[in-house]
Amino acid sequence: MTKEMLWLLMGHLVCIGQWAAFIMVDHAFLGRGRRFRFPCLWAALLAAVFLAASIRHDIGFFNIGSVILNVIYLLVTVLFFGGSWNQKLSACLVNGIMCLLTENTVIYLYTYLEAVPPAQVIRQPLGVLLMAAAMLIVGGITAQMAKHWGQKQALEPLQLVVAMFFPGVVVVLNMLLMVSGGRFDATQFSVLFTVGLTVAVLVHLLFVQMLNEQVVQKKDSQYRATLEQERAEALMESYTTQRRLTHEFTNHIAALDALLRQGDLTGAQEYLSSVSKVVAAGTTILDTHNPLLDSLLSRKYEEAAQQGVELYFDLCDLKDLPFCGTDLVIVISNLLDNAIRAAAQAKPPEVYLRARRNEEEYLISVRNRVQKDLELVDGELPRSTKAEPGHGMGLVNVREVLDRCRCEYTLSCRDRWFRFTCAVPTRKL
Repeated sequence: MTKEMLWLLMGHLVCIGQWAAFIMVDHAFLGRGRRFRFPCLWAALLAAVFLAASIRHDIGFFNIGSVILNVIYLLVTVLFFGGSWNQKLSACLVNGIMCLLTENTVIYLYTYLEAVPPAQVIRQPLGVLLMAAAMLIVGGITAQMAKHWGQKQALEPLQLVVAMFFPGVVVVLNMLLMVSGGRFDATQFSVLFTVGLTVAVLVHLLFVQMLNEQVVQKKDSQYRATLEQERAEALMESYTTQRRLTHEFTNHIAALDALLRQGDLTGAQEYLSSVSKVVAAGTTILDTHNPLLDSLLSRKYEEAAQQGVELYFDLCDLKDLPFCGTDLVIVISNLLDNAIRAAAQAKPPEVYLRARRNEEEYLISVRNRVQKDLELVDGELPRSTKAEPGHGMGLVNVREVLDRCRCEYTLSCRDRWFRFTCAVPTRKL
C-alpha cells in the first residue's frame, strides 16, 4: 500500500465519523419508520456504498465533490427513518450544522495551533483522529438534544423556518470556508470567525429551545385546563345520570310488579330486557385511569347505542398514555366516529376498541364491520374518499397526529372487517 493510499484511507475516518453521527441524530430525532424495519442498518449499508464510491473515484475531502456527496447522503438517509417531511428536513439541517461547525472548528483550531495549512490537516494522523472523534462526540450530544427536541417539539412549521434561518446562513458560510479552506492559511481572524459562528449558533439554538419550552408549557397548561373541565363535565354527567336512574328505578320496579301480579311473565321478561339495555347504555362505566379518555369513551358508547351499534371495549391501564389532550381527542374521536358510522351500515353493527401495553409501546386497535371490503392502496385509503362509507377525512387528521408524534400505524380490510392499528411509544410525545 502506497503512502498516498494510506493517507486516503485515513482521511475517510472523518467520513465514517460524520456519517455515524448523522445516523445517531436521525435515529434519535426521527425514530423508526413504517417502511424500513432496521433504518440504522440501511443507513450503514448506504454509508458503505458511498465510502466505496469515494475511494474508487478519489473524490477527496473539503471540496465540491465531498460536499455534494454528504448532501446526497443526508437527504437519502432520512428516508429510512420515520417522522414527517418537516421533521426530516429539520434533521438534515441539524446534521448539516453539526457536521460543518465541528469540522471547521477543529480544522482551523488545529491549523492555527500546529501552523500547518488547512489542506494538510487531512494528512495529519492527529488531525484526522481529532476530527473523527469530535464528530462522534458532538454527534452523540446532538442526538440526545435531538431526542429531547423531538419529544417536546411544539413550534409551528413557520416558526421553525424562521428559527432555522440563521443556522442555515451559517451552514452556507461554513460550506464556503470548507471549500476554500485549502487556499487560505489559518489566521487569528479565521479562527475567531469560525469559533464565533459556532458559539453564535449554539446561543441561537439555546434561545430557540427556550422559546419551544415556553410553547410546551403553554400547551400543557391548556391541556390541564381542558382535562379539569372534562373531569367536571364527566362528574356532572355521572351525577345527573345517577339521579335520573334513581328516579326511574321505582317506576321500573312498579311496572314489573304490576306485570308479575297479572301473571304476564312474557311481558315482564320483555320489559326487563328493554330496561336492561337502556340502563346499560346509560351506565357504562370505564376506568382506564385516564379521566379524559373515560369521559370521551362513555360519550362514544352512548352515540354508538343511539345508532344501533354495539361498541365493545378491551382496555388496559391508559393513565400514562403519552398523547396530549388535543391529540388524544383527535385520534380516538375520529377513529371511533369513522368506525361507528361505517358499522351502522353493516350487519351485525359491531365496533371493537382494544388497547394493550408492553415495555416499549401502546398497541391501540379499532376494528369495525363494513358493508364491503374497502380498497387499500399501499396499505392506505385512496386520497379521494367519497365512496368509502364511514372512513376517509377523519383518518387524514388521525394520520397527521400520528406522523407528527412518530407513531406507526397500519390499515387493513378483509372479510368485511376494517382495522386500524397504531403503536404509540410509551415515552412522552
